Amino acid sequence: MTSLAQPIHGGSQHGRLRLHISNERRDLLLFALWCLVTFVQFPGDSLILYPLALYYSWAILRDQSRIVTLMAKSWVVLLFPIWCLISPIWAVEPAAAFKKAVYLGLTIMICYQVAATMRPRAILYSLFIAVGGIGLINVVYAYGTGDITTGIFAQKNTMGKNMVVLWVICVSVFIDSGSSRGMRLAGLAMSGVAVLMAFHSESATAVLLIFGTGALIALSVMFLIGGLMRLSRVAALCFGLAFTSIVGAVLVSNMQSNPAELVLQHFGKSSTLTGRTVLWDYAEMQIAERPLLGVGEDGFWQYAQSPLVRKIFFEFYKKPGDSFNFHNSFYEITVHQGLIGVGIASIALIWALLQVVRGALVFGATPQIFFLAMAAAVLARSMTEADFLKPFVLFHMVLWIGALSSLRLRMQYGDTWRFKES
Repeated sequence: MTSLAQPIHGGSQHGRLRLHISNERRDLLLFALWCLVTFVQFPGDSLILYPLALYYSWAILRDQSRIVTLMAKSWVVLLFPIWCLISPIWAVEPAAAFKKAVYLGLTIMICYQVAATMRPRAILYSLFIAVGGIGLINVVYAYGTGDITTGIFAQKNTMGKNMVVLWVICVSVFIDSGSSRGMRLAGLAMSGVAVLMAFHSESATAVLLIFGTGALIALSVMFLIGGLMRLSRVAALCFGLAFTSIVGAVLVSNMQSNPAELVLQHFGKSSTLTGRTVLWDYAEMQIAERPLLGVGEDGFWQYAQSPLVRKIFFEFYKKPGDSFNFHNSFYEITVHQGLIGVGIASIALIWALLQVVRGALVFGATPQIFFLAMAAAVLARSMTEADFLKPFVLFHMVLWIGALSSLRLRMQYGDTWRFKES
């Protein structure tokens, strides 16, 4: 993990320096750079993104033997990118659909390369370096310019999502006993920044995810790291949860007000989830027209060609040229890739979630808890936002990396059930 600048002696080369960097540190720094570029968009970011994409294309070929071994056990992940590559045959915009499919394929292959070559803790450190740096820049910019609700990001929902990512990363670094004291203190400080900016974003989804992922991490620490994983204790916990659910169901059924509406009102949201349910109705109308295959990537949101899109833009105060979506990943995928596409994507998602949960139960280390919390956040946010399985989106890349990393570790070390008998 150390980089060495060593002198070369002899001849005309006397006094020259040779820089040596280990493969592990090289991978850590390059993945951190990738995370930095994909976490936030900025002018000229393509000058970094495309060379990195070329590097990872070469790295995939370099590490193909390790990647192919992993792919053989996780072929279900590849089905959706393959489906997207086929979809230009019937897509409304074939060129755009093919371009997005290639980008998505590269995204998934980068996930394979990272999971096959990097240790889980090194992945966590890469994310911490990149996302932590952006989080620090964001809070300085937000307070310096007064753009509190958006910061350096394009929208408040984007900032809210990214602050959830920062929160999960920083809390995971803080609880990691394998990290240095300085790094853990930095994680604690930046987790506070993430919470502060998540509240400033005024995103109900982000705030709820902060609480939800925090609770999940706390429970994981107690049961997986803290030694509370006993069959009797888990049985008692399950009984307690069942009893609480029954009592909660009885109380909710007798309440005069809808609890969901009370929560939405607290965040200043309407019962339509800020118009999301209206968008979902429009999505169902479009799905009914082309149910099985969809319209292909970038085939629906065509303002000039579609009266329905113009109607949606008018109702939601959008201008021609604005980007928009159905604010639900599964509706978005179904409209563009059809019921077949969303079925394939759902199977891959279920597989990934099972792998992450299994990895947490088998190994119970901080990186696996981090992947578990991120998987829960991805699943929850996919219900209200539409960036799941989009190219170069770090938020869902962490899910695939976590699932593949868990699979790789179990292939290397096997399964060890963490439940104890007493």
